[in-house]
Amino acid sequence: MHWRLLLLVAALTLAPNRARAQTAYSIDFGALTAFSDATILIGFRGAPATAQAGADIFVATFPDALVQGFFLFLLDADVTYGARLGEGVTLFPRAGASVLAGAGDGSAGGVFGYNVGLGLLAQMSPKLGMRIDYAHHRFGESDGAFSTISVGIAWIR
Repeated sequence: MHWRLLLLVAALTLAPNRARAQTAYSIDFGALTAFSDATILIGFRGAPATAQAGADIFVATFPDALVQGFFLFLLDADVTYGARLGEGVTLFPRAGASVLAGAGDGSAGGVFGYNVGLGLLAQMSPKLGMRIDYAHHRFGESDGAFSTISVGIAWIR
């Protein structure tokens, strides 16, 4: 069974892709929700802009924590594949690893986890788009789940 999965991954990786690869870089604004509470997040995302497989990397920080003297950040490193829904609109389901870490008041720490999510990229022009994202996170062995939702302006290259 494992050799079939490896063969599939190798075939998808080595198969020629005739479409020009494009990447969308976005500045995102949104919220992280947990335990019926929410905090604002500001982040940067790099992800595919077309119907192709690729990495979706998201780094965010939380202004509320910075005001309180703490540097807190979230990193999502995901695998995604774009499914074209229509002219200029692509859906990106994704899954991957997450890190939530912070430092302040003389101490620091972090926790690893995983996330699954969906992103929607609507291209307004060949070089500009709008991106909406949702992700569900679980960290460590906690029973609590965290969700992020964000909206961003994307520059496509």
